[in-house]
Order: sequence, then C-alpha cells, then structure tokens
Amino acid sequence: MISRIINKIKHILFFFNPPIAKNKKLIHIGTEYGGYVIHDKELEKPVIISCGVGEDISFDIDMINNYGAKIFLVDPTPRSKIYFDVIKKNFGSSGKRKYNETGYIDPKNYDLKKINQNNLTFIEKALWHENNKSLKLYFPKEKKHVSLTVNKHDNLKISEDFIKCITIDYNSILNNFSINEVDILKLDIEGAEIIVLNSILVNAILPKQILVEFDIRRRPNYANKKILENIHEKICKKYELININKKGDFTYTLKQSS
Repeated sequence: MISRIINKIKHILFFFNPPIAKNKKLIHIGTEYGGYVIHDKELEKPVIISCGVGEDISFDIDMINNYGAKIFLVDPTPRSKIYFDVIKKNFGSSGKRKYNETGYIDPKNYDLKKINQNNLTFIEKALWHENNKSLKLYFPKEKKHVSLTVNKHDNLKISEDFIKCITIDYNSILNNFSINEVDILKLDIEGAEIIVLNSILVNAILPKQILVEFDIRRRPNYANKKILENIHEKICKKYELININKKGDFTYTLKQSS
C-alpha cells in the first residue's frame, strides 16, 4: 500500500509529459503494440530508418503497402534477425493482414505482395552514436520478451546475460545506402535513444519526422525527468512535438517541413 502511494507521488512529481502542438493531420500506422502515429502530409515513397524490429513490423509493412515506403530495419538482436529471415522467405506472398496485440505477428499474417529486397532491408547492427564499436546488449529476465537493452544498471527487469553486437551510426547508414533524405526515423532502441539523438541532431541531413520511445520515461524520478527535459529541449530547437501515443511514443516533426 505504501509503495503504491510512493509510486503515485513519484508519477505526479516526475512523470515527463510536455505540451503537444495541435492541429496536425495524424494517422496511426500498424498495431497498437508495434505501430506509430505519423504526420500524414505529402508522404509519397518515404525513406524510413526503422530502429528496433522485434517481432511486430506492422508499421513498416503498412508504410510500404500504403505509401510505397523504402524501409531500412536496424536491429542486432538474434530473434529479430530470425523473424526477418522468415519474412524474407515470404516476400511477394499475399496475406490477410491478420494482426494482434501480443507483440508477435505470424509472418504469414502480413500482406507481403508488395514487399521485396528493394523496399525492405535488414541491418544486423545496433544504432549508436559511434560506428563499428562493440556494444553489450542485455537480455530481459522475462524470456518471452524480445527486446534487449544497453541500460543494465537501473533496471531490475534486466538479466546479467548479454550479447556483444557491432554498432552503426546514423551517418554510416546514410553513406552506406546512399540516402540523401530521411522522411521518418523510428527509434525503439531500449535506452540508446538519448545518446543516439544527441548525435543525430547535429547532422546536416535531419529526418523530417522522429518517432521515439524514451525508455526511462517508464521509470519516473527526478534524474530521469531532467534527462528527458534536456533532450526534449534540444529536439524542440529544430522540431515540434505533435503527438504522444497511448504507449508513450513521441512524434516530432521538423519545423520547416511541418
């Protein structure tokens, strides 16, 4: 009882919930679990860097089917690679688009008729602020969960088990794939998002939209709120916040393109 009261007080005092710009044309793409809210304005064959794959890529598949997107999936976790390989084997197959909210969508339940190696690319590396480094990613204690994290020290739900993966930075993705314009950058990277965003915000090629889950927002305290306020202030020098969805993903749009 006392712990619930303390947690409620912490939530009131330290939960990060900044103001949102209104009057934007918004649309939700994908499932509630794996989907995102985007600014639906003049999106035609958008280039999307989608970091954090898991076992629900409904957002990415629907962006290809609905907008003709070109997607670069970035994820070093073993289960995500296995999942993508199954999808790759089914490229070109017609599906029923039978989604669920469990976090796992059977690859046969996607409509993959329009999906091919030219519009869906998998990069088996971890997005980071430095390129070609070795990074530890820790497994969750709950075995059914797919996501790995860099944040071991402040999260009791994370085990001691880890893998070492190779990193890639934003610039290297642009250079390696000759990308001159990024329409959407999606960051569901379990604790790496703040250090990555700090490196991206100084780039000459900025994404027109940023979709980001702030991992530490789920653990409200004074220190985490200050960290979030700081990165939000940096982002808002160039972007405006237009949505926070039910599961806490933020949607930012570049001011000059909003």
